[in-house]
Amino acid sequence: MESPAAGKPRRRYHAPARLAAAARTRAAVVEQAHALFAERGWSGTTIKDVAADAGVSPKTVEALFGTKAALLGAAVDFAIRGDVGETPVIERESGRRVQDAPDAAAMLELHAAHLRLITPRSARIVSVVEHAAPADRAVEDLWQRITGNRRVGVHWATELFLSKPGRPARATRADVEPVFWVTVNWATYRTLTELARLDDDGYENWLRRYYAAMLTSTTRP
Repeated sequence: MESPAAGKPRRRYHAPARLAAAARTRAAVVEQAHALFAERGWSGTTIKDVAADAGVSPKTVEALFGTKAALLGAAVDFAIRGDVGETPVIERESGRRVQDAPDAAAMLELHAAHLRLITPRSARIVSVVEHAAPADRAVEDLWQRITGNRRVGVHWATELFLSKPGRPARATRADVEPVFWVTVNWATYRTLTELARLDDDGYENWLRRYYAAMLTSTTRP
């Protein structure tokens, strides 16, 4: 005898509340991981500590991320993007403002503001990755990914600047690219804030002055 349900498509189980709860759990774990890695470093942070601060079990963290290195990677992405979403930074609002700048001078002003938004929240945890990379292959892979993403950011800013009206007529890629390599370097931020004692607003103002001197001065050859 055939079942009354035979031949009927199976209804997909959909639980918005459960999915939302899972997303909140993931976000909480990533936020706590970011805070702990930035404060205690790679060796001083454990999955157990992150789980405790996020209010979940270590098994939950392991189920979500698998390894400590993967958790660190998620924390780095959170620090750079500002949330647990997957949209790249250059496609977010501050990146779009840089992209849409009407001229070269405005583009540099907006790029300084863009870095002011991203760098203070990510400089410490990126330093953690850099220092831990030699001791762990998975963290070394993460560091290489970060370096590759930085290269993409430098290329993006360079090509964008060179495409804008108002740039110095004789500016070349060889002139422009090294300037952006300096400004997108987290070590630049750490030097200016830890040693030169600038606050984050002072850091942004330094970026603006540096860009003006290096890329918009009419006296440069």
